[in-house]
Amino acid sequence: MESAALRAPSGSRKHSAPSSNATPSAKQSRTKRRPAVSQEKPGQTQAFFFVEQGSSTREKRAHVMRHHIQEKRRQSRLANNADKQSARCSRYLPWQKNEGKDDAGASPTTSPPQSTSPVTTGPVGAPSAAVYTPSQPVPVSSPKTMLSASRMDPFRTLPMVDQRGYELADYWTSKLTYWSGPNPHMKTVVFQTAMRHPVSFQAVILAYCARWKARLYNCPEDPEIVFYVGQAKQTVEQALRGAQPMDEESLAMALTGLSLQEERFSNNRKKADEYADRALQLLRLRTGYNVTVSSVTIEVFLLYVRYIMFPRGSSIDADGARWLVSFLRSAEQMMSEHSRPSFLSLVPQRHSFFQIESPLYRFLSSGPHPSQVPNSSRMYVIQNAPTQEICRTAALIYITTTLWDHRESPNKTARYLNQLMAKLEERSLDRYPMCESFVWMLLEENYDADLKDPERAWLTGELLKRHKLLSPELQFYFNEILLSFLMLNRPLKGVDFFEKELHRVIP
Repeated sequence: MESAALRAPSGSRKHSAPSSNATPSAKQSRTKRRPAVSQEKPGQTQAFFFVEQGSSTREKRAHVMRHHIQEKRRQSRLANNADKQSARCSRYLPWQKNEGKDDAGASPTTSPPQSTSPVTTGPVGAPSAAVYTPSQPVPVSSPKTMLSASRMDPFRTLPMVDQRGYELADYWTSKLTYWSGPNPHMKTVVFQTAMRHPVSFQAVILAYCARWKARLYNCPEDPEIVFYVGQAKQTVEQALRGAQPMDEESLAMALTGLSLQEERFSNNRKKADEYADRALQLLRLRTGYNVTVSSVTIEVFLLYVRYIMFPRGSSIDADGARWLVSFLRSAEQMMSEHSRPSFLSLVPQRHSFFQIESPLYRFLSSGPHPSQVPNSSRMYVIQNAPTQEICRTAALIYITTTLWDHRESPNKTARYLNQLMAKLEERSLDRYPMCESFVWMLLEENYDADLKDPERAWLTGELLKRHKLLSPELQFYFNEILLSFLMLNRPLKGVDFFEKELHRVIP
């Protein structure tokens, strides 16, 4: 709606003060003038600002200009709000942009059934409803979620999903605390990386949160699960067959998300291994690709999921036992080399960073480790998932392996330890120790290029698989020996004792 023009009296071009000898007729003529209503738009409302007749010309002009400025500011605010809304409605995700089409050609997303409605499933148990495809442009908005009237979409790029989709996305960003703490960095990078493709977003975010919500409220047969999980599995199977266009990295991300769900919610370890192995093949077979933030996150996500999986097998074999003992022998040798005064004079932090008062000690020691989850959020913690102890062991193995790689270079050892501590403080893990977030940080390898080695994380995973097959008592001995070597101490029960106890249980 056009605003009515603010007009000063028509005699304002010459604003000389009225003289005392002015004729009454001239004065009367001047005061009777009023701005006429515009005839161009008869139905338009006109704004009038009347002033006191006895006011000076200067006061009249100031009065009119004040109202004029106020009206202009109001119009500017309205215009800015409209521009912001328009900008939000015109953004697209990379996989949603369809060249040559505008918003009028956007295809609405398919809404899941209500919890009380039956669901028609397809041949693989997925709903027969359509799914996102790259040819369906969906405008991105930033609405408030259904769970909170005050919380906004944290990334301002959520796909245009229905109410239940927003609720599930909000569960991921604000409710998931199934580790030893809120872990905001982990959740944020996984969420953002999953949004590279609609299939990975379905599998990693929507399907996971649907199953997690059903576990939380003890509703395993909720139609939401049938819809989101079935849809994710169907589209992933289509992508594996080549029927669904999808890049290898996004497909690996989706497979990793499904693997975590099968491991955590279905206890279908065979299917979880199939998904994880297929994701590993896709990542390992890549050639000639540039390392990006998203590619690093996908590999870290897969590594982390493989780390926290339950043990596969009932007991360790002779080869696995030899591997663990050999690793401890190497750590013992490194401890002797690093204990020399000549080495410590160059790298004093090699000793100090692992002592009891250090933040690293809280991650690597056996405890106690108070939970960092607030009391009000304890209900959201996944039960019977010993991720904290598994991640503690992974951190011990990973750090020991890294120090072994740099054992002949005091300079590299010092730089690695300094950068490790700096990143720890940057993530506030020195104040809020969360072991799962710590392992995630280690896997990201945010160090100088000459300090990195991608194979280090995979070697840690292989050793961790053997460690999980040990009895709780032997696991404790193994961890305490490694921690003693990092502290440059001789353990009370050393490698010989561990090897002797281990051979007793080998079939």
